[in-house]
Amino acid sequence: MPQSHILPLGDSNRELAHALADKLAGRYPTKQFERDDVLVQQGQKQYYGYLLLDGVLGALHATADGGQKCKEFYFKDEFALLFTNWLTDTDAFYQLKVIKSAKVIVVPLSLFTQPAWQCLKQQLITQQLIFKEAKEAFLLLNTPEQRYCYLLNEKPHWLAQLNLTEVALYIGISAISLSRIRKRLNLS
Repeated sequence: MPQSHILPLGDSNRELAHALADKLAGRYPTKQFERDDVLVQQGQKQYYGYLLLDGVLGALHATADGGQKCKEFYFKDEFALLFTNWLTDTDAFYQLKVIKSAKVIVVPLSLFTQPAWQCLKQQLITQQLIFKEAKEAFLLLNTPEQRYCYLLNEKPHWLAQLNLTEVALYIGISAISLSRIRKRLNLS
């Protein structure tokens, strides 16, 4: 198999997530959401970010033909937010949805306009840029099989929380193609 080009994907900088949680402590209660709850509707304004304490969220785009595309999945200790829509004050390109029952701290994005929050805002944006570059390289410079093998080896906790259809969405292939890859790897 050709060499893959993969930077470490996802899994928030836990130090940054904990710094955010510490700064929020006592200000905002935790909330529980169940599978399929929608936190941000595609096409609407986004007013909150979600610090994920447990569970899985997904940023998904519904296509005109009834299909679905996956921007990202968010796991424990990640700050789920549609950064481009936030920074440009535009309607959400994606729906932010609960994939696996989630416990979160709901964070008003207006906090990040306050001077005391500017440093943390800059750190979140920097982290997002690094994640974005890693995901771009992951999708563009690797075959679907290399992408899946990376998840098998480096992100088994992701695979344990997502179904195969969700995994296929994440790596940009159909569920049938993923099934074929799994068969070649003797996993199905």
